Amino acid sequence: MKRTLIVIGLIIGMNLTSFAQEVTLSESELKNVLCKQWEIEYAMMNGMKIGQMPGASDFDFKFKKDGTYDLIREDGKNESGIWTYNSEKKYVELAIKEKVTSRIKSIDKTKLILILVSGQNDPPGLPSVEVHFKPI
Repeated sequence: MKRTLIVIGLIIGMNLTSFAQEVTLSESELKNVLCKQWEIEYAMMNGMKIGQMPGASDFDFKFKKDGTYDLIREDGKNESGIWTYNSEKKYVELAIKEKVTSRIKSIDKTKLILILVSGQNDPPGLPSVEVHFKPI
């Protein structure tokens, strides 16, 4: 029983640390690093590097200092959204039409790591997905 509890604790601990937020910049530093165009470099699903899914369109993000961004899609169906920095929780939240779609969990001058946020109606147990971007 004790061994089972230890294993469960380790699994929960690993899952929590995989979603740890790491944006520790001031708001002005964040604007200087974030506000440019970023393209997908690769994605990770449950810790495994994956290629582009068949039929999925490629997209870029273009962030602006006024707290908005453009989602630029390969198929031309672009969308605009807002980004907000939560300095206490150390992440940047992205929303389109007032619905949070993703969070930037880590960023520096050469890399941006975004995690997709599941909706309330999504089935439990969906794989965790991280998308790694590089600046253009």
